[in-house]
Amino acid sequence: MDTTIALANHQDRNVLVALLAAQLHEHHIALSSERLAAAVDGPLRDAARGLFLVARAQGIAVGVAYLSFTWTLEHGGKSCWLEELYVMPAYRERGIGRQLLDAVCQRATELGCAAVDLEVEEEHARAQHLYEREGFRPHRRHRWVRTLRDDH
Repeated sequence: MDTTIALANHQDRNVLVALLAAQLHEHHIALSSERLAAAVDGPLRDAARGLFLVARAQGIAVGVAYLSFTWTLEHGGKSCWLEELYVMPAYRERGIGRQLLDAVCQRATELGCAAVDLEVEEEHARAQHLYEREGFRPHRRHRWVRTLRDDH
């Protein structure tokens, strides 16, 4: 299958929102379409915030990755957080996730990032195997969150 991975731009906005809405729905994360669209607009307007990569199979958008940038002491400076990596269910098991992940790591390296951090749901074994095969290792820490706004 002919798959391409490209940096997303403003023309990809609706595709990004649709793919990310599917991702959030699959993971039972409630977020209004307005809030999601506004969040997508942030890095599309300001590349210092992050970037989106879009996977297309035969010209159809079938996957997305979102990488946000951060400055950490743990990694000694600029690093990034792979917040989302999603491939539509009908296109899984074809290597598209690995292609997206490779493109993410290449882009992060080119942009001077020292590391790529991510999280995986405990029950998402397929994703865990992908990340492990590509050189990622689990932290022994648990991620915690405190929601400051409740207007999903």
